[in-house]
Amino acid sequence: MDIRTLVRTPMSITRVLWRDPSSIKFVVPWIKSLSPFHNSLVDQVPWITFEARAWLESYLKPDMSVFEYGSGGSTLFISTKVRKLVSIEHHKGWYDRISSALSEKRISNCECVLSGPEKGSSAETPPYGPGSYTSEQVRKERGLSFEKYVRNIDKCPDESLDLVIVDGRARASCMAHSLKKIRTGGYLMLDDSERKRYQGAISTLTDYNRTDFFGFTPYTIRLRRTTVWEIKR
Repeated sequence: MDIRTLVRTPMSITRVLWRDPSSIKFVVPWIKSLSPFHNSLVDQVPWITFEARAWLESYLKPDMSVFEYGSGGSTLFISTKVRKLVSIEHHKGWYDRISSALSEKRISNCECVLSGPEKGSSAETPPYGPGSYTSEQVRKERGLSFEKYVRNIDKCPDESLDLVIVDGRARASCMAHSLKKIRTGGYLMLDDSERKRYQGAISTLTDYNRTDFFGFTPYTIRLRRTTVWEIKR
């Protein structure tokens, strides 16, 4: 993709650098990531903003336990840096690809769980929110419940996790179930936190210290935001 095309887009390089001049260090890797030969799984990195990835690299430690909703390059990236990772995936084909990649790389500290949606108990899809267990992809998944998918984290002891990453389905419900599982001083991470449909769930987290990572994200020209909250009790 021609750099001139990028600069002409409404969400341009100029906008990011005006907001955060230090983001200039991400411009070259961002442009390289737009090559058709790159994607999150090939590069074995999370598909989140570059700033959020840098935060992860500084935060993760070998003795940590991490839980993620939504498998991908993040699964391969995180599992090499922590003691244990549990990754929940709803899509069978994607689950098979991630499981195969983990096996090829002989990664044994990651528990990858396939947990697809089920038919809902009601003929109507409940409004999207923390207690609905519905996906934001309403048109594709109308009438389906992600309750089992969300409740996988309920198996973890309270305050046992150093980080929970929410980057899959039914994110509002995932966030609600995650909070008591994160230790004091641990973090909750939400990707695509700029989306309007997540603002209701985000508004419930005002008691926690919040950090936004906005800007360049690999593999897309769209500017995105990833947010973390430090859990204090």
